[in-house]
Amino acid sequence: MNANKPKPKSQNRGKKAAAKSAEPSVARALGRNVVIAVSLLVIVLFVANILLAIVTRHGSNKDVPNFIGANLEQAEGLARKGRLQIIVNDSLYVPMYAGGIILEQRPSAGKDKVKSGRKIYVTVNASKQKSVVVPYVAGYSLRQAKSNLLAAGLEIDHLEYVSDIANNYVLDQKLHGEIMKSDSVVMTPIGSKVTLVVGRSDNHLEPIPDLTGMTLREVKNMLWDHGFNLGKVEFEGVVDMAGQNSAKVYNQYPEPETPARMGREVSVWFRVEKQ
Repeated sequence: MNANKPKPKSQNRGKKAAAKSAEPSVARALGRNVVIAVSLLVIVLFVANILLAIVTRHGSNKDVPNFIGANLEQAEGLARKGRLQIIVNDSLYVPMYAGGIILEQRPSAGKDKVKSGRKIYVTVNASKQKSVVVPYVAGYSLRQAKSNLLAAGLEIDHLEYVSDIANNYVLDQKLHGEIMKSDSVVMTPIGSKVTLVVGRSDNHLEPIPDLTGMTLREVKNMLWDHGFNLGKVEFEGVVDMAGQNSAKVYNQYPEPETPARMGREVSVWFRVEKQ
């Protein structure tokens, strides 16, 4: 028999038909794989988004409670309920308040939103004021004397001017109305106020500085630097301690740039700026 004899046409047609029928099966398999892969990708992305939201506490921002006026124990209890943490970063002594009362906080209440676990930094009122040595500043310029007192934790109570050729230099200092001597070592509670006796040329006039937009602390420093005293202080509306610290000047008398003799009092009006 001849080995190269052609195969019947019926067999060739059968093979071609089988190949054609196999093509849709392969296509369907590939389609299923693509669908499964896309589905798995969607599921992975969905789960990852949920996990990310949990880790970052997405949407869990909350208002900061007002801790000012509460004692430290009460504040810590309130903070635990809100899953917050109280951190004491400073202390002051204000005689009118009991020890442990919170005077300031950061972030501020009602102005900021925080996530659970956030630290709230507070300033508490000390139970007892510590004492410091009063530096002797007679003979210094007014600005240097002021810097030395502030560095010691003290404040200027009043600038008392007298005629002298040493213009704007400190001639004497008084604590509780008594003139201090250069060789005396005097202890006083931190935050105490010292009166400075300052020389002034009779004909010298100084322009009143512009205090607009300044806080009370900034106003005091500016006035002392220019040789003036703080006069009447008024706040618009009912303002708590935190508000008094952040309130800004919106009016003053005398007006800015008014020539005046050093030692004059300057009155200021404050209001809390709306956020």
